[in-house]
Amino acid sequence: MSIRDATAMSVGADGLVPKERYVSQEFLDLEMEKLWPRVWQVACREEELPETGDYLEYTIGDQSILVVRTDPGTVKGYFNTCLHRGTRLADGRGNFGDGQIRCRYHAWRYALDGQLTEIVDRHEFPEVPSDLRLHEVRAERWGGFVFVNMDRAAEPLIDFLDPIPKLLGPFHLDQMRFATYRTTILPANWKVVVDAFNEGYHVQGTHPQLLAWTDDVNMEYVQFDTHAHYGRLAHARRELRPSPRLGLRDDEIDEGAILSSLVSGLGGLFYREEREIVDELRSSPLPPGTSLLEAYQQRRMEMLRSRGLDVSGLDRDKMTSADDVYWFPNMVGPTYPGTAILFRVRPNGLDPDSSIKDLWTLQWPGPDEPWKMPERKFYPDWTAKDWGLITNQDFANMAHIQAGMKSRACHGLRLNPRQESNLLHMHRVIDRYLTA
Repeated sequence: MSIRDATAMSVGADGLVPKERYVSQEFLDLEMEKLWPRVWQVACREEELPETGDYLEYTIGDQSILVVRTDPGTVKGYFNTCLHRGTRLADGRGNFGDGQIRCRYHAWRYALDGQLTEIVDRHEFPEVPSDLRLHEVRAERWGGFVFVNMDRAAEPLIDFLDPIPKLLGPFHLDQMRFATYRTTILPANWKVVVDAFNEGYHVQGTHPQLLAWTDDVNMEYVQFDTHAHYGRLAHARRELRPSPRLGLRDDEIDEGAILSSLVSGLGGLFYREEREIVDELRSSPLPPGTSLLEAYQQRRMEMLRSRGLDVSGLDRDKMTSADDVYWFPNMVGPTYPGTAILFRVRPNGLDPDSSIKDLWTLQWPGPDEPWKMPERKFYPDWTAKDWGLITNQDFANMAHIQAGMKSRACHGLRLNPRQESNLLHMHRVIDRYLTA
């Protein structure tokens, strides 16, 4: 597809997003040609590769990348193709136990650093260079994540991520570990899935049960050069308030019920013992001049310190308000002190109507809680599992969105210029890659 075609499907000056960006095969093909090979994308977490020789396969479109722990301090990425006849060298995950990557077809062998070490009947291949090696994919690390990029000329990862390392650095993601790892296939374009977790405008329509304990109005949306962020405004972080949409008077607001609903309703972001803290605070007199929210935030900071978490870089307000960050292009989700729920999203092969979604819960492991990698669970049909009410509601929307955009009467997306500004920004960043 040409640059002219990309321009035809670009976001208009009026902000109208052409529906073809979500439903057309041609647009996905263009993304696969101009976007995904040139961006840093999360391939895995470092704890998935604890031992030398450990590997896993990361796929994007029709491309397969092997991510390999070559020594205790080094992780490399390789295009997953043998230099003999192109056979994929490995799939899934495992360990190259003898320190050799062996092709399953004709048994050519490579060292963990990619160097070709053995050709069966080598004397019959006089023209093969002695320094032949697997083609590398750039692999760099930040925050405990391993990122890959197929573009050898790409900017360094740390520059691409700016300002995420500064924004999320105080949460110490590098010291968190997997608590859950679940993957499913969703019947929608990958951008439909990202969109669902990149704005709060849909809460009142999709998750009305949250309005009793979520201020969905006083939100701040911030776009950086490439990435985006949204979260509650500073004053809203210091209050326990329901949505202003409910029109409740101050004397109708039960702060204790709101705090209890917050901690239980976002269970994946809070530790079990925190519900007990809420119950204790609600049933006991508070220190003079201290609000329920302040008392809980202080107790949460003390609990995290007791678990060994350095909270020195975090304001007390952060204890009960997530930082929802979109790591362009394929990671989005809320990060709290001690926990994070992150969604890795990518196209499912070359199908514009299907996407792969990984749901990762990360937690700070307690000092007396030995950590082990949780079972990776795969659900090819998302409806076969109960994901919890909030996620079920989001997932149920996606098939309707994808199908609805194919209507002859749908010409594009009209986005809220404030509350959906992160979505518009994502499309403009995509256009930078597609028209470059």
